[in-house]
Amino acid sequence: MTVLAARSDSAGLLLLLICAVVFGGLLVASVTLLIIRMNRASQPREQQMARLAARLDGRGKVTIRMIEFSIGKPDLLFVAQSRGYALIEHQLGKYYEFVRTPHQPGRYA
Repeated sequence: MTVLAARSDSAGLLLLLICAVVFGGLLVASVTLLIIRMNRASQPREQQMARLAARLDGRGKVTIRMIEFSIGKPDLLFVAQSRGYALIEHQLGKYYEFVRTPHQPGRYA
């Protein structure tokens, strides 16, 4: 009976260790992504606008988290319209959605 109890204790400890490693890895990954996004948001305005213009490369729909850009909505709208996109701001999900509108040329094109 003691051998069976020892095996169940070691299996429980192994399961606990695996869960701790997995959750620790997820925590480290999410903190890393947060730091990267905040670093991108602290770049100069011109670099952020150039990075946004590069992301708007002709795909039908592009979604970008709000934390990645600290430029104002007029700048976002300017870049979107100049590339032929409409800007949709989702406050609940904290992201911007850019939808390609090739039939409506932008004011700045």
